[in-house]
Order: sequence, then C-alpha cells, then structure tokens
Amino acid sequence: MAIRVLTFFILLTLSVTSLADLTPLNDSELSAATGQAFLQIDRSSQGTTDFTKFTFGMNIDTSLNADLVELGRYERSGEAAGSSDIRINDFALGSINNDGSINPFNIKDPFFELAFEDVDGKEELVGIRLGFGEALGKLSGNIEYLTGNIDVNVIGSAAPVRAAANGCFLRIIGCIVTERAALSLAGIDDDTRLRAAAVLVNSSGSPDGIRATQVGIPNDATLNCVSDCNLGGLSDFILGLFASDNCQVLSLATCFSLGNFRSLDIGQPGSPASGLFLSFQTKEVTWYDNGSGTSTPFGAFMNIPNGGITVDFEQSLNGIERVRTKMLDPYYD
Repeated sequence: MAIRVLTFFILLTLSVTSLADLTPLNDSELSAATGQAFLQIDRSSQGTTDFTKFTFGMNIDTSLNADLVELGRYERSGEAAGSSDIRINDFALGSINNDGSINPFNIKDPFFELAFEDVDGKEELVGIRLGFGEALGKLSGNIEYLTGNIDVNVIGSAAPVRAAANGCFLRIIGCIVTERAALSLAGIDDDTRLRAAAVLVNSSGSPDGIRATQVGIPNDATLNCVSDCNLGGLSDFILGLFASDNCQVLSLATCFSLGNFRSLDIGQPGSPASGLFLSFQTKEVTWYDNGSGTSTPFGAFMNIPNGGITVDFEQSLNGIERVRTKMLDPYYD
C-alpha cells in the first residue's frame, strides 16, 4: 500500500511539470546565473525518526479531476464498519468558467517526504507524505470521511446569525428575552462582523479528527466580534456567555456535514495557504515544517492549517455549492 501511495504522489507531481529544451551556457553566463536547484534533498532527525525530504523548486498550475480519492480503507476500532480514513467522491482541484477558461489550482514548491525508524538495526519506512509549500485555488468534492487537521475560519456578517436566532434566551413564565434581542443587547447588529473557529468534530461537538463526517464550532468555543461591535469589548464579553454546546449556540446549529461543503477555497488571493499536506503512516509520526510539528496517527491524514479555509456564516449554515470542474459537469447546470 505504501509503495502504491508513493507512486501516486510522484506521478501527481511529475505529471504537471513543464518540459523545456536544455541549452548549454558558457563560462560568463554561468558566472552570472543565480537560482535554486530544481530538486532539493534534505535529511533530518527528530528523536528516533529520520526524514528524507525531496522538494521540487517550481510553481505548478493544474486542473485535476478524480472520480474517487480513498485512502486507508480498513476496519478501525470505534469507527463505522466499511469506512475509510479519507474518502472523497468526485474530487477536483481548480475550476472551469462557463466560457471554458480554466481557473487553475496553484501549487508552489511541492515535496514528498519519507520517514524512517530504526528497527533491529534496519531502517523501516513508517511514513510518506506529499506536501505543498503554498497552495491556492478551489478544492471540490463530496467528502464522506476525513481524518486530519482541518481548521476553518468562519468570518462574516452577523446578519445570517441574527436571522437564524429565533429561540428564547431568557424564559421565566413566558419568553422574557429572545435570542435576537440578546444579540442586540450585546451590540450585535446585521452589519457586525463575527468570527469563529471550526474544526472536525463528532455529533456531540467534541473535536474528533478520525474519520470525521462533520465540521463545526467545538464545545465551549464562542463567537468573537471583529468589527462594528457597538459595545466594544463588552460585546465580546456578552458573546462569551453564548458558548457552543452539543453542536449548538443558543438555538443555532454549529455542526454541519462535510458533504454540505462541495467546493472550498484553499487560501485567499494574495495569501496562499502554507502547510497543506497529505500523508500515510504505519504508526504515529510527527511531521515538521519550519520547526513546528504536526502529530499524525497511523493511517491516512490530511492537514489544512489555520487560515487555509475561510467561509462566511451564510455558507456555514447553508453549505457551499460545487463550482464547475469539467466542461460537461453533472454537478453544474
């Protein structure tokens, strides 16, 4: 399995490279030339694990479609029978406009890395990962299961939150203060911009990055005021009273099926996401980038770091439709 995954990673990288004629340089041209090698190989060690990293110094614009991306299909204790670590139907990178022009998925400095451990005097391969120094573009698919670290920034106008706040905040005999009135008391109007952090969760709202089917605001997390907070710091204090609990803040649902989000923006224009990788481990492995480690369990794992995905509250509540990824696309009218 590890060899097949490694072969897929290498073909994915090499299949989108550009070929150019090789032209010899004379001595004066060589002396004036500066740059970085096409392939950089680094070796490092952390604890008992040795790493060999192959980095390709190039930029790639690609449009990629796959009927199914499935990694780590085996029975896993505590998880649904027949499930997989990662299963994404109709996976795509990039998008296509109605006139046929392509909006490519941009990748900078792709790499693959091998992790080894010494077992009885022999180096044993314990992990493989494919990563991108930077990534920017649309990622589409029907996500059924996801194992990994997916941090989503939810930021936008409070109007959808206020519109959905139809319950009662304070009830004695009848309802004394409605949820919408409580938000108004906190200085939150339709123009206020709010922020929340969402992660992979289980059906109870607890963080759970193993074969997750939902993403949401985890238990005890709160909304934060970004701008147009009419009561200043007091707005955040009052919002802090409305912590998420069991996939709910007030009467608002805070956990959503991953299948609701058919297309996601990885990075933002002018601010690509860094730290994006897909890996496969035979045991727990900590991968390192710029001195920061990401612990991964055995099996397949996808890492999209904080800031890699940003959605607004309307998208969180109502989902995101799939963008066109093929000229003849059954998911796009």
